[in-house]
Amino acid sequence: MPYTQELKELIKRVEATRPARVEMARRNEHYPALSMEEREKVLEKYHPDYQKEGRRVVRVGPNKGDLFQEEVADLLESRSMLRPQRVDLSQVHYETDVLIIGGGGAATSAALMASEKGAKVIMATKLRHGDSNTVMAEGGIQAATQECDSPFYHYLDTVGGGHFTNDPKLVAALAHDAPLSIAWLEELGMMFNKLPDGRLFVTHSLIFKALASTILASCCRKWVCKNKIFRIFKRK
Repeated sequence: MPYTQELKELIKRVEATRPARVEMARRNEHYPALSMEEREKVLEKYHPDYQKEGRRVVRVGPNKGDLFQEEVADLLESRSMLRPQRVDLSQVHYETDVLIIGGGGAATSAALMASEKGAKVIMATKLRHGDSNTVMAEGGIQAATQECDSPFYHYLDTVGGGHFTNDPKLVAALAHDAPLSIAWLEELGMMFNKLPDGRLFVTHSLIFKALASTILASCCRKWVCKNKIFRIFKRK
């Protein structure tokens, strides 16, 4: 689809500023970031999720009272495609030990592990196997796999990112098991980007991680004893 005339004009305006921006970058100078108030104004003016027009309150169902776009509200208020009168529960068509609803990364992992233990598994998914949110993650996985990293820092980053509302036990399990999950995926044949020496290619900033972890560690002292956080990762 060709660019609209309006978009072409915007592209010209951006290209016209390129030489000045390149010179600023060479001097290690950058345009100041928008403040939170300025960002809100831009979002309210241009972002569709911030527009009040074309949205309404859902009238029935679990989402009753929530505000959604007209199309989403229509979908949530529509009748179910299931017809209970057509379902005969006395007739069993399939039997299984484990029924997994979904076909993404978590569902597939559960199916593989259950199958490895000898269980008969059936996966039920509304689309094809693999059509899920996992494929939308663009290849990013968070795990402490480098010498300069550890589950301890992963734990702090995650707790801080969740504004200290996370379940500590779940975050501890996530941070501790993430490297093990990476190794398990490699055993299954998943190919990750790697450096020439065989280490995993990572994109996080070490400076940012060190700074963030220092700040979070300071904040966590008010929330929970630092030694208690560390003990979470010790296996009995």
